[in-house]
Amino acid sequence: MRKAYFIFLFILFTTTGYLNAEPFSETVRENLLDPNRWTFQASAVLISANVIDDFIFFKFDRAKGEAGGEMYLFNTSYTLTDLELELLGKQMNLQMEWPLVFGLINERGRPLFHNINSGIAFRWTNLPFSKFVYANFETGVGLTYSEHVMKIERVRKPHRERSHLKIYWPIQLILAHPKHRQHQLVLQIHHQSGGHIFDIGGSNMLGLGYRYVFRER
Repeated sequence: MRKAYFIFLFILFTTTGYLNAEPFSETVRENLLDPNRWTFQASAVLISANVIDDFIFFKFDRAKGEAGGEMYLFNTSYTLTDLELELLGKQMNLQMEWPLVFGLINERGRPLFHNINSGIAFRWTNLPFSKFVYANFETGVGLTYSEHVMKIERVRKPHRERSHLKIYWPIQLILAHPKHRQHQLVLQIHHQSGGHIFDIGGSNMLGLGYRYVFRER
C-alpha cells in the first residue's frame, strides 16, 4: 500500500514538473482558457465479470452479488496538440489529449468510493465512415487509483495480493450527428489492471456516456 502511494506521488510530481517546463508550459498557459481545447464527459459503466478479451467477441456478463454494480465517471480532457499521420496512403487526424477522470464506484454491499484516473489519450477524428455518422475512436494509457480494491478482483483471484494503484486503459467509440458534432454519444470500455507491474489482473467495465466538445461545433 505504501509503495502504491509513493509511485502515485512520483507520477504526480513528475507530471507537474513536465507541465511547468519550458517551452511547453508557455503553450499550455496561453491556451488554458481556450474552450476549444476542452471536452467534458459524463458516463455510467457496468462492472463486468469478463476479461478484456471477451469484449472482442461481444461477450458481456454483468458481475453479480456483492461484486456487481456500476461506476459513474466524470471526465474532463485538455487537447495538448493536433497530429497528422499517414497510414497506407491515408491521412489520419489525431488529437493528443490529457484526460482527468473522477469515478464513483457503487458496489452492492458497501458505500460509494472514489476512483481517479489520468494519463495520455489519442483520439482519431477522421474515421472513414464519418461522412455518414461523425465518429471518433479514442484510446490511451495512464494510471488509476482506487480508494478500495474492487470486489470483482477479489472474487476472481481471492488469494492474490491487490494494489490500489493500477494501469488505466480507456477505449471509446464516439458517435455524433454530422451537423451537431459537439454533442456526442460515447460507447466505452473502462479497463484497469495491474499489468504485472502493480499486481496481476484487474477489472473491466462497459457503458455509455455523453460528451461535449467545444471545438467540433
